[in-house]
Amino acid sequence: MSATGQIFIEALDLYAYHGHFAEEGRLGQRFSMDLVLDCDLRASSLSDDIADTVDYGEVVGLATRTFSGKRFKLLEAAARALAEAILAEYPAVTKVAVTLRKPAPPIPGRMDSVGVKLDFTR
Repeated sequence: MSATGQIFIEALDLYAYHGHFAEEGRLGQRFSMDLVLDCDLRASSLSDDIADTVDYGEVVGLATRTFSGKRFKLLEAAARALAEAILAEYPAVTKVAVTLRKPAPPIPGRMDSVGVKLDFTR
């Protein structure tokens, strides 16, 4: 029996200093992140042991460090850095979908958020 599936982290809320505009780098802003990791969950579904899966708590820590460790002008570049870090750290992950949102972008108009969604495959 196959147990291929996904581990997901939704609406991880982080504060960082990313953006194209100088005030974004100076003042910072909130970001929201969703991560979806495709991986084989067969071993962990049988063993019930965290050592046999990708620990999503560790993924949150890695994503937080990666996202906050460098200033990015574009969400696209930040999404790539996140995916590369996850794929490098977790060989069991075959695909990563990264969604990044700016809930309060410094642009005119009324909207809930702006953002990007990028998929990366090993």
